[in-house]
Amino acid sequence: MNERKQNISRRGFIGLGSGVLGATALMACGGNKVADESESATAGGSMAKSGSVQQAYCGFRMGVQSWCFREWDLARMIAGMNELNLKHIELALSVHLPLDSSDEKVAETKSQLDAAGITVDAFGVERISNDEAQARKIFEFGKKLGVIAISVYPQYDALPLVDRLANEYSIPVGIHNHGPEDKIYASPDMFRDEIKGLSNMVGLCVDSGHYGRSGVDSLAIIDEFPERIQMVHLKDMVPDSNSEYGWTDRVVGQGMLDLPGFMGKLMDIGFDGPFSLEYESEPEAPVQPLKACLDAVQDVCDTLS
Repeated sequence: MNERKQNISRRGFIGLGSGVLGATALMACGGNKVADESESATAGGSMAKSGSVQQAYCGFRMGVQSWCFREWDLARMIAGMNELNLKHIELALSVHLPLDSSDEKVAETKSQLDAAGITVDAFGVERISNDEAQARKIFEFGKKLGVIAISVYPQYDALPLVDRLANEYSIPVGIHNHGPEDKIYASPDMFRDEIKGLSNMVGLCVDSGHYGRSGVDSLAIIDEFPERIQMVHLKDMVPDSNSEYGWTDRVVGQGMLDLPGFMGKLMDIGFDGPFSLEYESEPEAPVQPLKACLDAVQDVCDTLS
């Protein structure tokens, strides 16, 4: 069982109580499947073509990484989230709430998000060196925001420290992989031995787009580390010689990602962590491509349910 299942109670099922499930909803299948779908609400969800209520996005905590809104301020981002009908966010702190923000700024930001019914499930990606004061500041910020996970990029020598703090604060972390330029986490061959012996509170943030760029099968990552999958960044990418970075986003399932296989694997392991959709190629107008991605995900979920 994923260790988050023992820690999520400290949020009081905050995500489930923010319009995703009613008070009578029961959780099954590792905490993701609603026992009675006829009682599940459709916040962030869809109606099947027949008109019957369908479970939203396979029951996952579908949200967005706020980096997708990096050219928008908080108010406009909230409007975009409302248009997407999503209630979970992973904050890119450098864009929407810097780590050194005052208590007043944090309270103001949380108040705006709370008023919109949006929960801060996570933040990141935070680079962590073997410096306890610096690392502790990140976990303290997570405690202040009430997150259920933090996406991180720790140096190898910082991993024992991160493990200790994750357990102390009861906040799991997901190590985020980048593309082929990533020298320490691009593939499991690089980090497999480094995370041996660490608790599952030091897990993985599976970025399907970046794994694809590195030639790594995201499904194989889930198979190898089922107990360490703490977070997901869902995106799909294809080579593009005309783009700045040589790659560009596609609607999920229309690039290299086996979307049905990916979603099915996550259902199989009972994944219940922050699930952040990403479409980064159109930061000036992200809502429509994100909507297309959500439609693609729901279509897959309709076939899997």
